[in-house]
Amino acid sequence: MVVRAGGYVGLGLRLRPAALTVAPGFDLRHTFLVDAVEQGAFAGGQPYLAVGGGRPLVYLVGLSANHELPTGGLERRITLATIRPFAQAGYRVYLTNRPPDLEPGTSWADLADDLAVSLTERFGEPVDLIGHSSGGSQLLQLLADHPAVARKAVVASAAYRLGPIAKEAQLQLLANVEQHGRFQADLLVAGFVQNPTAQRLLNLPMGLAAPLIKIKSRSDLAIALRAEDAFDVYEKLPAISTETLVVYGGKDYFWTQEMFAETAARMPNATALCYPKAGHALTTSPSFFRDTLTFLA
Repeated sequence: MVVRAGGYVGLGLRLRPAALTVAPGFDLRHTFLVDAVEQGAFAGGQPYLAVGGGRPLVYLVGLSANHELPTGGLERRITLATIRPFAQAGYRVYLTNRPPDLEPGTSWADLADDLAVSLTERFGEPVDLIGHSSGGSQLLQLLADHPAVARKAVVASAAYRLGPIAKEAQLQLLANVEQHGRFQADLLVAGFVQNPTAQRLLNLPMGLAAPLIKIKSRSDLAIALRAEDAFDVYEKLPAISTETLVVYGGKDYFWTQEMFAETAARMPNATALCYPKAGHALTTSPSFFRDTLTFLA
């Protein structure tokens, strides 16, 4: 089933105001933890930033130049802004990236294996998970191979394999990383906008930003890009029983709209939720926070 969200209502459910949508068992005494940030790493080396108090919610981030999380400045503030609404609703949110120092030949399934071990060791019970973009790809691999670690899952801006534009862009990005050691962000423009004029306008700032993005490990980034390029769980989707929400934007061009919808349709307990006017970066919208909190409740 695909539900199209015109405004803030997206699941066909009666939604409570966001401020009142809280995690089950939430204790108001936890509210002071929303601004206290813990920085650490899981047993498998996956770095995390954690905020809030209450039931755990693990958030898998998208593609990044480095397998780390920001330690300060504007980038850290922006990063934390994507998870604080969940912390304010009563979750202990763990924003996590892929681990550094990857072995050559590491696959997407290998990363899911290591993450499953880390989550089991840390929490000892199924937890709620959100994955955006490459994090969504990682989450689908995790659900396919290790369903016992998940209570509910939200897959945002991702599908069962890379879409045509995402695949081409990431292969170009990989070649640029290996040949020049640069994260050429403007190679991703076609996934954000299709209008040629808009692409030219967006190309300029993203191209100028490329030299400012410092890659600490070409190897880690190249291994992750190759691993996701080979990622494909299409045949495994019917066996995924986890209750899952597949969220996507009608203007996300990295995948086709059919791929998003088919990802949910092939999973027995999944619902597809489309925001027709949203693009790839839909996870900062009030609609996403509201619908996700309602789904996870």
